[in-house]
Amino acid sequence: MAVIASLLLGLGAAVWGLDAAAGKVDITPDMSRPVYLAGFGAAGRRALGVHDPLYARLLMMREGSRTVALVGVDLLGLGRGEVEAVREASGFKGAGRRLFLAATHVHSGPDTVGLWGPLPGVSGVDPSYLKMLAERIAAGLARLEARLEPVSLEACLGRLEPRGLCADLRDPAVLDPGLPALRLRDRSGRPLATVVNWSCHPEASGRGNRLITADYPGELCAEVERGGGECLFLNGAIGGLLTAQTGPGRDGFSEARRIGRAVARAALRGLAGSTAKDPRPALGFRSRGIKVPVENSLYLVFLRQLANGRALYDAQGRVLAEPAWRISLRHSLGRLEPGQRPWVESEVSVVDIGPVRLLGVPGEIFPELVIGGYDGRLSFGRPLVKASNPAPPQLSRAPGPPYLAGLFGKPVPMLAGQANDELGYIVPEYDFKASPRLLMRPRPEGDHYEETNSLGPSAARIVLGAARSLLAAPR
Repeated sequence: MAVIASLLLGLGAAVWGLDAAAGKVDITPDMSRPVYLAGFGAAGRRALGVHDPLYARLLMMREGSRTVALVGVDLLGLGRGEVEAVREASGFKGAGRRLFLAATHVHSGPDTVGLWGPLPGVSGVDPSYLKMLAERIAAGLARLEARLEPVSLEACLGRLEPRGLCADLRDPAVLDPGLPALRLRDRSGRPLATVVNWSCHPEASGRGNRLITADYPGELCAEVERGGGECLFLNGAIGGLLTAQTGPGRDGFSEARRIGRAVARAALRGLAGSTAKDPRPALGFRSRGIKVPVENSLYLVFLRQLANGRALYDAQGRVLAEPAWRISLRHSLGRLEPGQRPWVESEVSVVDIGPVRLLGVPGEIFPELVIGGYDGRLSFGRPLVKASNPAPPQLSRAPGPPYLAGLFGKPVPMLAGQANDELGYIVPEYDFKASPRLLMRPRPEGDHYEETNSLGPSAARIVLGAARSLLAAPR
């Protein structure tokens, strides 16, 4: 790994004024009840057991009157309603108390979004599990608040060769080689917490797996924690589709171990090489609410599962009184006009931790929307566009710079997907080729699965607009 930017902070609490505490809570489902695994296909896979536990990993930071809690959960995603339930249970809802919750997007955890039950279109969500989840995170955060202590911080922006670890299944081939990380140390210099940010689907365990597992993020965190402190993993721009690259015939769990340990060791090497200093670190949080239209006809058919308790709005931003099931029925009967499609509320957030700026987006954003790469410089040995692609992207229509990566304004940029909501894939508008009407038909040949699991072509423009505005705003 070549470290391309690094930062060492930590002249003690007198300079920083930053206190922190870290921990984790077990959120593995109770196997005495049916558990349907999220991800892969239209129906869930009933879990047969537990390979390794799932955790909610917690990092609380305080500077003056401002407290920010970062939470990473070993789940595919949590909808806005579930995130708000955690905020309510933990008391992190006020201006001075903010919570940033991101899912690792693991494909071998319980269905928490309502799309992977026993049959297609039947929710696999267990309400008692979501209640337990909110209660355990809230209790964990309460324990941390009593343990806050002065810390110093070191951070780096590393570069990790993705070949052999992660592959892009959809043209154009663009992989994010960035590996930002930060580490908090207590007054004695011991590691208190490490945050690692990398972009790849946690699905090394494979489509046929029926055991609950945190996949490579669990192995990554375990490897980091061998050196002390807690580890929180934030997945990045994984749309497109960036998937774990496993060897043919290899055991999925051993591949998850290989990938997780490789990423962890690279991040630790980057942190070990940090040398620069910053005399004025600070903590900040800001967010912007957005509303996105539900243009996907499949989502309109299964609107009740998509809504999952969240409010629906009209195009003018007014809450709809009509229930989700009736909107779905009208759509199925061809009686829902385009202007009558519902909108859902979400958010984009930014956390500043000294030299680190963390952007949270509510879904699986394509990496090319963040870092570019339409020129082939980030394809890492494979063609930018496969010669066999029957419906290749029209790169002449691709968006140009500046891309999000150039707008962070901090030495160590981080981006977390599935942050504070889960809206599915955030597909570049120019390459949204599946029709959002008629059950996403016609669907072009080639790799266009992502459109079927996206709100629609407008989502990218709306999310990117909010992100750019937040990144440009002063602290």
